[in-house]
Amino acid sequence: MRATMAVNTRILPQEFECLFPKTIHEAAHMLTQYGSDAKVVAGGTDLLVRMKQGLISPGYLILIVKIPELINITKDECLRIGAATRLCEVLNFCAADKKYAALGEALRSLGKVQVRNIATIGGNLCNASPAADSAPPLLVFDCRVKLCSVEGERILKLEKFFTGVNVTTMAPHEIMTEIQIPSIQNGMGSAFTKITRVGADISKISCAVAVERRGDLCASCRIAMGAVASIPMRVRAAERIVTGKKVDVSVVEKLGRKVSEEINPITDIRSTAEYRRKVTPVLFKDVFWRAWQRAGGKA
Repeated sequence: MRATMAVNTRILPQEFECLFPKTIHEAAHMLTQYGSDAKVVAGGTDLLVRMKQGLISPGYLILIVKIPELINITKDECLRIGAATRLCEVLNFCAADKKYAALGEALRSLGKVQVRNIATIGGNLCNASPAADSAPPLLVFDCRVKLCSVEGERILKLEKFFTGVNVTTMAPHEIMTEIQIPSIQNGMGSAFTKITRVGADISKISCAVAVERRGDLCASCRIAMGAVASIPMRVRAAERIVTGKKVDVSVVEKLGRKVSEEINPITDIRSTAEYRRKVTPVLFKDVFWRAWQRAGGKA
C-alpha cells in the first residue's frame, strides 16, 4: 500500500509503502529484502517525527504491531515482554506487581498518556537515546534483549546493546523481538526518579536502583543512570562499595559521591554538565533509600 501520512497537521511528502508482516520470520525477510530503504515501525513516535523533519526518507515501513509474539507479556523463569508491547500495557503490569516498581515509575514518567498508548518498550530502547527512561530500570534488572534476523536469533545483555548516542549493536537486518527480565527474588526493592525541565519532558538526569537486603546488610546493589553519558550506564564502581556492607547514612553519602565521580555528563539544550554532576548525589540518595525501604517490605 502506497501512502502519505499527516502528523501534527504536517504532511509527510515522501511516498512510502506500508508492509504488514504476520510473523517475525516474515518481517525479518522483508527487512533483508528491502535493506536500508526499509524501517521497522512499532509505535512510530520517534520514527515519524524524524520523517516529518526530513531526517530520513524510507521507501518501506514494516509495521510489526500485529505480530502476536511481539505484543504480549508472559512470565516463566523470567519476565518476557514483546518488543512491540505498548508502554501503557507494560505500565499496567508493573502496577500490579511491585517487584517491577522501578520500571513502572520510569514508564509513568515517560510522556503523556497519549504517548504511552502508542509508544512501545522496544522502540524506546532501539532509539538508543542516552535519556531513554526505560533503560535505567531495565539495566538494574539485569535485562536481556532478543534480536532476530533471517540468520537466526541472539540474546545479549542490555548493557552490551548500547554503544553510543542513538547507536546500538543491532545489525541493520535485525529486529528486537523480546525484552527478558530475570526472576526477581523476594527481598529486592527498586526505584526510579528523573529530573526534567517541565512535566513529561525528556530527562535532564535519571537514576534507577535495585537493592537486595538482609536486615541492615546489602546483599546486592545495582545502580544505573540516564542522560549523564553517551549511553544509559551501570555504575559498577559504586555498586561494589556497598555490596556486602551494612547500610547507613555515611555509606549512602559515600555512594552518592562515587556515582557523581563515575558519570560523564555533557552540557546540552536541557542542562549543563555541572548541574548534572552536582545533582547526582542528591537524586541518587533519594532513589536508593526508596529502593532500600521497598526491599524491607515497605511501600
